[in-house]
Amino acid sequence: MMTLGLPGDLARATLSHALARAGHAAAFVALGIGVLISLVVAASGYSPAGWSAAGLVVAMAALLLLVAQFPTVPLTVVYLVAGTGIVFALTTLVMNAQVFQSTNNAILALPCLALMLVGGAGTGSVIAIIWASLGYLLGEAALLVGSQLVGGAFMPSHAATAAFVIVLVVRIFDGMSRRQDTRRNTGLYDASQQSRELVIRHEYELRATARLHDTALSHLVAISAAGSGPVDERLRAGIREDLGLIIGRDWAVEVTPKPDPEASDRAGADAAKIASGPRTAGAPDAYPPLRHALVAAKNARLEVRITGDLHVLHALDATRARAVDEAVAQCLVNVARHAGVAEAEIAVGIGGGEVTVAVMDTGVGFDVLDVPLDRIGLRTSIRARIEQAGGSVRLWSTKGIGTTIVITVPEGDGRGDRDEGER
Repeated sequence: MMTLGLPGDLARATLSHALARAGHAAAFVALGIGVLISLVVAASGYSPAGWSAAGLVVAMAALLLLVAQFPTVPLTVVYLVAGTGIVFALTTLVMNAQVFQSTNNAILALPCLALMLVGGAGTGSVIAIIWASLGYLLGEAALLVGSQLVGGAFMPSHAATAAFVIVLVVRIFDGMSRRQDTRRNTGLYDASQQSRELVIRHEYELRATARLHDTALSHLVAISAAGSGPVDERLRAGIREDLGLIIGRDWAVEVTPKPDPEASDRAGADAAKIASGPRTAGAPDAYPPLRHALVAAKNARLEVRITGDLHVLHALDATRARAVDEAVAQCLVNVARHAGVAEAEIAVGIGGGEVTVAVMDTGVGFDVLDVPLDRIGLRTSIRARIEQAGGSVRLWSTKGIGTTIVITVPEGDGRGDRDEGER
């Protein structure tokens, strides 16, 4: 069924009204022809009853005009009742003239046709069929009673019957099309909901995998780097906090950490600036730049050199800043575990509406194609996390030379961009 580019419900109502208006137009044409014939008969002197017939047809047209302008149930009922009386009166006038042998003639078919094409109140094929059926049956009943009253022969109007069958076919087809469209729309809606649920489930699975991998791996690396002897109390507290978060119900809730000046003392003066540096205007609760990454580097006993202005990370909203922080933390943990060096470099820059963070080391390097499929650090904790935030990750690594990972994330709100993409 053609929808005219409109929403489903609005399109169905519009098409139903269009069919009703088309029926009204046909009814006005039929009544106009009836008035013209009646006036010709009266003006020619053939039958003075033509003047009365013309007046009756005009009255019926006036009632139909009211129904077309104000399609309410009371007006529709008034039109059907008055129209039935008018058809009855016209039947007595026409059959008294003894020109036609039965009521099956073109003159009486015209008002019967107009009565059947009432349209009526409401939208929908079922309602339209009910009004058309009432009009057709009342018209035929008026023909029967009028012909019997004057002693004429009754025969159903073939023209009105044919028009009634056409209306039924059109309305039934319209109703079936609507039902199919409703089922199709329901199916599309269900499919859309399922797709959305799958996307959300996939995002949560990635988040859960990345969080479990990050916390477990970073703590294992920190414990390994701490060497023998008692575990530092601050590290112990961090492990307890992360463990409580993972096994609790709020594992998916992102909580912006509070600045901690001691968390990044391994990064020297730059880390202190991060903890106490200014916030971007309008963002008093901005996410501390690379706070988690610097803590992970400190726990892994990894020296980090920082180039560029870390405060450009305030151009990111908290969601994207957190994703970058956690991805960089995973990069640094990977350096501590696999690179065979005790230092790494972080370069930060901004330009073209994007924030770029590069993590570089001069370690042993590796072949990306040789990374097993079951290794989720780079794939999930870094790449998938940044892609969920609307960014991208590029990696270069050469054995014996080192590894560079470049993280690029657009400025602004990652959640808004993601919602826009879904729409």
